[in-house]
Amino acid sequence: MSRLSGLLLAALVLAACDTDTPDPVAFQGVDIAAEGEATLALQGGALVVSGLDGSRAGGFQIDGQPDRVDVEIDPLSIPVGGRFGVEVRDGEAVLASLYNEATAAGRFDVRFDFPDAIGATAAVVRYRLNGEVRFEGQVDLIPGRTSGQRQPTSGGSGEGDTGSTHVIRERGRYVVVSDSGEDAPRRAGGCAGFLMTPPPPFAETGQAAICADWIEIEPVLTTTVRQGTVSVLARGVGSFTVRSLETR
Repeated sequence: MSRLSGLLLAALVLAACDTDTPDPVAFQGVDIAAEGEATLALQGGALVVSGLDGSRAGGFQIDGQPDRVDVEIDPLSIPVGGRFGVEVRDGEAVLASLYNEATAAGRFDVRFDFPDAIGATAAVVRYRLNGEVRFEGQVDLIPGRTSGQRQPTSGGSGEGDTGSTHVIRERGRYVVVSDSGEDAPRRAGGCAGFLMTPPPPFAETGQAAICADWIEIEPVLTTTVRQGTVSVLARGVGSFTVRSLETR
């Protein structure tokens, strides 16, 4: 092989590597990078995350290890079998996750997990409306599981479009949140948010749905969780549009 041919081959290899590793994107002053099968594009002051049709999954990871992340998206109606949410990771270890997973048209199940948060034996589920707690209950996690063993737990089921997601680090732990957003349409009874049914064992036959605009999951811990990176992820939604992204 001639020296020129060798240089051309090396250039092609480097170009292929660049294609496989997308450059970070700066959105509203925050550096992010695509994850999985997602494609990122800046359009008209918004961030469009696409390429997530069918079983395709991905999203974006936020640079650094912020103590708080607030992500506002256009109201998202998740197709059955799809999901949208957030994960906090330390390398491959998942410290916290929260997803709205669609179970039927217009309905979803809140699924959360703390597989690598050592010592997490339970979680407190709270539904808020305009800051006021409308429901609070402690849900036990599966006992005796090893670190890294994922076993999502239900935080209740609901009706409504997903509007935003949040990660808040306080007292050495991560609180993960799903909210309906400021543009949520009014539903039965004038509820501008989710209509939620609490998880077992709190759900009661014939119980009226609880109107909430903020679903908060906090692990019960006796230790401090190490800091991690935050990723906003979805599967099977086609695309979603981020209007606001703030970190602290």
